[in-house]
Amino acid sequence: MNTPATNDDFLNSALQQRADYIPIDELLAETSEGGELFQKVQKELTNSGLRTIVGPRGCGKTHMMRYAWLRCKESSASPFAVYVSFNRYFRLEPLLSSSAGAIHQFHSWVLARVLIALRDSIKEWKTKSNITDAIFIDHGFSPEQLVTFVTKIERNQPLDDANQTLSESLSIEGIQNIIDKVCLGFQRKRTVLLMDDAALTLTPDYLIEFLDIVRSLKSSTIAPKASVYPGTTEVSPQFHQGQDSIPVKVWISIDEVLYDDIMQEIAIKRVKRLDSIPSDAQAMLRFASFGIPRAYLTMLDEFQRGGFTTVQQGVNKIIKEHVDARISEFRSLGIKVPKFEKLVITGEEILNEIAKELKVFNKTLAPRQEKQLTYGVQEDELTPIVDRMFKLLVEAGLIFDAGTVKHGTPTRIYRRFLPHTALLLSIRAIDSGGTGGGIKQTLDAIAFKTTKHPIRKSLSKVAPNVKFEELNFSLPKCAYCGTQRLTDNQRFCHSCGHQLVDASTFNICLDTAIAEVPGLTEWQRSQISNNLPHLRKLRDFLAKQDPAADLLTIRGFGKRRTTKIVDVLNSFVDDYLS
Repeated sequence: MNTPATNDDFLNSALQQRADYIPIDELLAETSEGGELFQKVQKELTNSGLRTIVGPRGCGKTHMMRYAWLRCKESSASPFAVYVSFNRYFRLEPLLSSSAGAIHQFHSWVLARVLIALRDSIKEWKTKSNITDAIFIDHGFSPEQLVTFVTKIERNQPLDDANQTLSESLSIEGIQNIIDKVCLGFQRKRTVLLMDDAALTLTPDYLIEFLDIVRSLKSSTIAPKASVYPGTTEVSPQFHQGQDSIPVKVWISIDEVLYDDIMQEIAIKRVKRLDSIPSDAQAMLRFASFGIPRAYLTMLDEFQRGGFTTVQQGVNKIIKEHVDARISEFRSLGIKVPKFEKLVITGEEILNEIAKELKVFNKTLAPRQEKQLTYGVQEDELTPIVDRMFKLLVEAGLIFDAGTVKHGTPTRIYRRFLPHTALLLSIRAIDSGGTGGGIKQTLDAIAFKTTKHPIRKSLSKVAPNVKFEELNFSLPKCAYCGTQRLTDNQRFCHSCGHQLVDASTFNICLDTAIAEVPGLTEWQRSQISNNLPHLRKLRDFLAKQDPAADLLTIRGFGKRRTTKIVDVLNSFVDDYLS
């Protein structure tokens, strides 16, 4: 029987799976540099061009950016580097409906964030230069006031005259000037601006402005690199992929020849007591992680927590829970961005039907010791709205886009998609054909040679119940009674008569009960509920200037546990609004 780990061990480990939480001095030791993809991305992150780093959550965008920053710091031949995260952008969402100057405030917030991150780099690289805060003050920016300004904007607090003046004085040219002076002070030829969490998927108005800022910051001495998602990040009229920027994909394909070696090297670097996990269990979880390092690390950690009687039971349970979590995350897109609701519902149905098709196909291949994980969609079927649906599945990490292939005479072009391997495993779509379905049999089937051609069956035949010609974006629902609107310009609900106002995703997040936030133990939830009755929702938590002080009043909540709980709650908000 596997011995369960403590809840504190789990909470600490769960946070450590995110690159944001790895201490910078440990990042080098915990980074695997193996694989052509890693080396390619590192080169793109440090070259002189504007790049968008594209991939779903957990694929390593943040880790690679922070690693590039650290490598630049260590090598005098590398460019100066600034790492800045915009993961709190959605805290500015209420301004869009309450302030006529929301876009201008967002613009100033982005530039202020860049300056704060620039100062952080100066402090971290301080032994290599004598640059001080005077460089900001000389340009009219007090570092302390920059922090105050950003805090007020993120909390939707009114700006006093001093902060209004600061907002007006922030400009692209001014920021470029300061960055260039700092770069020169460190005796570097140019600067890479690593702009993380830049997808801004939930606020297209802000996204258009942000991409324009990114494009405008680009110069002969400044190279912005922005991390985005593949499905919901919309480009602006002024920002063109392939012209203004080159997209760089960051996702290890399950078909990569060195896939197992790369993923295992990551685990060796990041997982303590890895040898306590049976090699067959590691192989199953490695395959089920679908090329997402964070997923593999999290599932390994779940296995070490224990609580199961056999290896088979543990592996099956972990894989099923992982699939359910990914599906839930995908469904949440329809809540966060209401216009995607129909695409999300249809996308889930298509995903499940494709997985079933592969299961049936693989049964016919098993006697020949062959397998197939890929489904081909003819380009003609990928209308803009259907293509957008598949991109949402890619963003959620549920499908891997393996590119196009030509086939037949006359030539037909197919787009190849690989559904999540954990989903395929959970429905036993990969099987050697024997009885029992044990781990060894499954691993034997995974090792089968891949047959040459993917399944090429029309979407209409795979999912006959889906009316693709009627597929479209969803209209927002009435915030009062939940009835769907009939037209885009409808002003009053036809069911209850209330005036129609678009619901704020930010407020939906804040109304989440603390007891529903994943990552907290049942004991922690009950202690918070029983001892802090005023702390019910995330809204209450975020309203506190020092929420840790309240948590510390609970018996059994020391500084270490309280810090972790605060991190879990803040991380949930940031993930929900990213």
